[in-house]
Amino acid sequence: MQIEELWKSLEADAASGHSGTGGWLLRLARPAADHPLFVGLELSSGRRAILLQLPTDYMPSRRLWPRSKGLEPLAVALDGNAHFGVALKDSRFTDVFTALAEDLCRRVTETADPASQARAFLGQLARWQKFLSASVEGLNDETQRGLWGELRFLRDHLLSWTGAAAVKAWKGGERLHQDFQFEGVAIEVKTTLAKMPQVIRITNERQLDHTTWSALFLNVIALDVRDAGGETLPAMVASLRDRLTADAIAREQFEDELLLAGYLDAHTPRYIDRGYTVRSVTFFHVGPGFPSLIEADMPPGVGDANYALSISACERFKVKATELESALAGQTPPRAKRRGRA
Repeated sequence: MQIEELWKSLEADAASGHSGTGGWLLRLARPAADHPLFVGLELSSGRRAILLQLPTDYMPSRRLWPRSKGLEPLAVALDGNAHFGVALKDSRFTDVFTALAEDLCRRVTETADPASQARAFLGQLARWQKFLSASVEGLNDETQRGLWGELRFLRDHLLSWTGAAAVKAWKGGERLHQDFQFEGVAIEVKTTLAKMPQVIRITNERQLDHTTWSALFLNVIALDVRDAGGETLPAMVASLRDRLTADAIAREQFEDELLLAGYLDAHTPRYIDRGYTVRSVTFFHVGPGFPSLIEADMPPGVGDANYALSISACERFKVKATELESALAGQTPPRAKRRGRA
């Protein structure tokens, strides 16, 4: 059974008068797995929860419990066993909570001991905390389009150039200055719906600051939006998941970054009516003389620059994709994150 089906089964049992254990009804989240992770239903409140049975010595300290709107971390003792978990306290987050439970189940069942299980559980809760701090309604139109563009570059170019390192280099959900970062090379991806003149929005003075990189490239993707037709964001995500099926580590990294970017499968119905077709794809090598604002040129006291950049002004910096591919030869993603976008 899927997690959602297990909860519905528990709710049916509760309606039939089942008494449960210590005020809870429990089912193993993965009946065939040898891991003490349970889907739970609190009988007094009817709230859903996912609970990890742990030896008392491995119970996370309360100071480490992530706090998120709509969810409540909790510790309960059932049949003499300690459980750490998280419960749904706001029904608006039901779809998100189901996705969280599936994610927690996958991560915990990949671990082999209580210490690893507790770390995996807490680690994923922390990631979801960031997601839940944003809107539960899903991505707005502009953010959908931007994510689609990043994923297109990842799928159609970077994966074939660098292999699994492409996924490690994707930083779109981490609010770093560029969408893709290697040790010495960075790539910023921008989408635009504008006709001529094409204009893109630069969100801060570090985004196109070539002085901090051995090489910095800009990929501009001109799009048309189709209410029926084109490639949707869910279709783009699905195609990348297929490409990454054979590499479990890269696939997990991809899923983590999707979450950080605010993408959730539960929101698919909100995205499937909006497809994209590509009008043009252009690459630019950002260097001295490129029409951009950089941090070193900003007057004292001035920062957080946000400005429009006309693509026609960048014409002499246009390069072929092969130049970017050559620049990436031998590159690896940086070990440490660079400072995030202002």
